[in-house]
Amino acid sequence: VVKEKAGLKRTMAAYTSVKGGKLKLKCDLGERRKKSSKRKREGGDNPSGSEPGLLKHGKWKKVSSLEEIADRAIIEVCTGGYVTAEDDGSFSVGAVKEDSDPPGPAEIFTVVRVSETKMAFKTGYGRYIGVNTAGELTGKAEAVGPREIWEPVFEEGKLALCACNHRFITVTDENKVFATAEQAKEQEMLTMRCDSPVQKRKRAGEEEEDVTDISSYEVNTVKKFQSFIDHKLRICSEDSSSLEKAKHDGKLHEALLDRREKMKSDRYCK
Repeated sequence: VVKEKAGLKRTMAAYTSVKGGKLKLKCDLGERRKKSSKRKREGGDNPSGSEPGLLKHGKWKKVSSLEEIADRAIIEVCTGGYVTAEDDGSFSVGAVKEDSDPPGPAEIFTVVRVSETKMAFKTGYGRYIGVNTAGELTGKAEAVGPREIWEPVFEEGKLALCACNHRFITVTDENKVFATAEQAKEQEMLTMRCDSPVQKRKRAGEEEEDVTDISSYEVNTVKKFQSFIDHKLRICSEDSSSLEKAKHDGKLHEALLDRREKMKSDRYCK
């Protein structure tokens, strides 16, 4: 009993030593401002020939499709301000920027792709943007769940963000951000901006896959993954005509995996 009480006291002491309070940004705001001031003194970059108003937004470029969304993004609402994460987990709309200052750390979100059309957004506090039962945006989740998944909807160059409750992001008169709009009207139109273009990264020596010749493609795939325990290339002897149908159905890689599995010599097939 004495040991249990002592253990309980140590546990309680560990909990009381943890400091609660406001969320903290993951980056130094002072350092960010210092870099911005230096860029101003040097004259900045020449925005000639680029998107109108690009310099005003710190050269964060507007995106008009899912493919253009990069790793970091800012969200501009219809009033011209940016969606800003607060240290209590809520969200508001910041003041409209009148100069070339880049967005602050609380206005920048890390994009985490969940599927081809859906994604999550991580704040500078290390939390994910979600929506509660009242439709209010919250930023307290440490992991991505159903409530933290968003779907950008692009139509005729305009963007609206749809939440898990099938409602669109909108801004109240008090500059609070909610996902309660059933339809995407002018009040729900957003502009997403990214600081770098999306580029597909290729591994060294990686080339485009040529699947014109199924037989050659299977050989190259086997060479890439086979263990070569006895230094011999092992190809499935079964008729490969089914691969043509699998290619047409979009299941070529799955069919090749099944054939490699039958050879029992592939380090990725058991």
